Amino acid sequence: MNENTPFTACYLILTDKCNLRCKYCYEDFNKCSEGHMTFDTAKKSADFLIDNAIKTDIRKLSWTFFGGEPLLNIDVMIKFLRYSLDKANKYNLKLNFSLVTNGTIYSNQYEKFLLEWYKEVKHINIYLSTDGIPEVHDKNRVDVNGKSTSGIVSENILKLKKFFKQNQIETYSLRTNSVITRDTISKVFLSYKYLRQLGINESTFQLSHEEDWNDNDTSIYIEQLSLISDFIYDQCIKSGNLIPYKKANLIIGDITESICEAGKALCAISPSGDIYPCGRAYSSNRNLSMGNVTDGIIDNDSRKPFSDACRSDMHAGNISCGKCENTACKVCMVLNHQQYNDVLKCNPGLCSIYKAKGNFIIETKKKFEKLSQKLNYDKCNEMTFFKAIN
Repeated sequence: MNENTPFTACYLILTDKCNLRCKYCYEDFNKCSEGHMTFDTAKKSADFLIDNAIKTDIRKLSWTFFGGEPLLNIDVMIKFLRYSLDKANKYNLKLNFSLVTNGTIYSNQYEKFLLEWYKEVKHINIYLSTDGIPEVHDKNRVDVNGKSTSGIVSENILKLKKFFKQNQIETYSLRTNSVITRDTISKVFLSYKYLRQLGINESTFQLSHEEDWNDNDTSIYIEQLSLISDFIYDQCIKSGNLIPYKKANLIIGDITESICEAGKALCAISPSGDIYPCGRAYSSNRNLSMGNVTDGIIDNDSRKPFSDACRSDMHAGNISCGKCENTACKVCMVLNHQQYNDVLKCNPGLCSIYKAKGNFIIETKKKFEKLSQKLNYDKCNEMTFFKAIN
């Protein structure tokens, strides 16, 4: 095992199997044939990261239960949670867990698992994949027979919300993640409001990297973000604080200076125990395997393009990310590798749309900073008024 592998986060791909066939999914079900991860492989995965963390003085690790649909292998997920926590506790190592699920599966066993999870780490992170209003969701997120799934997903969201309330689990434990395609981009605002009506306060909307985005799409996207921004602005005025804006920061305010962590702090472990830079790398190119949980990292040549990548070296056409003031992009190095055989070369269409979002975020922050000043001013004047009459 390589003792100098500073992975702090891992996508544990518990199964290749999925009960949906989302039309934009990057996972190739013909390539993914290993099926379920065994508990023995899951144990070795825990040992690999935890032992390495101890040797490199890392005190915190994050695990994401991933698939396929991870709840199709819930037995191993439950055993892994218990085993990894027991081992980490021996070394005073903190573990965080997240679950990425398509929201179509709900059972008593699932509830028991959530209670065990919450009891042990005092918080839960569930990222439920749903694209919003039924019209949008059912365009792409269908089951293996091509049937719609929006009804069961919405029903299970309400079940989870009720379960959280009954067990005093924080409501922000459930977040949604939506994928935007060219044929659904004009309905982002409607989908955002729909999810709010279902009780989702924190949601993200991500552009499908496989789409051929153009300037017209960029205009529609910014228009939709503006509608969300105006909606949230009105909520802030009504509530007298910026809490609604802070909760929506993932949609209209997510500027980041960092680059994708694939192959750096992040890895993914396949059902057979092979190690990849991320989940997308596993699905797209088996040659990107860096090793396995038994032997550790044995192919640093596969990892090097990812681990050495710097944001300042990224480029799209004649545009260098190092010279770009807008950092609201979600550059995918694996996609770059797929399209151009170069992790540093970005898709120009995506670059353009993310630059426009960067400009939008800058202006939005100014808008809400002014509102914050106004709300604070009004609050101070109100306090002065009440002091004067008492």
